Amino acid sequence: MTVKPYDPADSPGPIPSVVERFRPRRTEEDTSTGAAAEIERYTVVLVPPETAEAIGLLRDDPGLKLYLDNDWDCDLASLDEAARLIKQECDVAVTLVEHHADLTYWTARLRDPADVSCERPRSSYASI
Repeated sequence: MTVKPYDPADSPGPIPSVVERFRPRRTEEDTSTGAAAEIERYTVVLVPPETAEAIGLLRDDPGLKLYLDNDWDCDLASLDEAARLIKQECDVAVTLVEHHADLTYWTARLRDPADVSCERPRSSYASI
């Protein structure tokens, strides 16, 4: 696994409210294609107990959540598990990049071979 520390310049753009983005609702179909577009459909969100209800979960169901197209997909034990599941689904190596808004979240992208040598604190950047 490789990691890179959080860097605001790495952000694809802020999500002003992670809570609002992941509230249950209908979503439009995305017509993008290719491995990169498929990977970008995934987001990992760290949900604290006090926010769980706001995004349609039970208060006693906090933790790491994997979202596909803004819809909850599954609970996760770790960022390593998230990267592994996304890799299995998309059949390519991925990197999770940490972002900060009202909640901490990670976006998925194709792994850059240059990322292999990055050192990181355990929680900031995961690659499998």
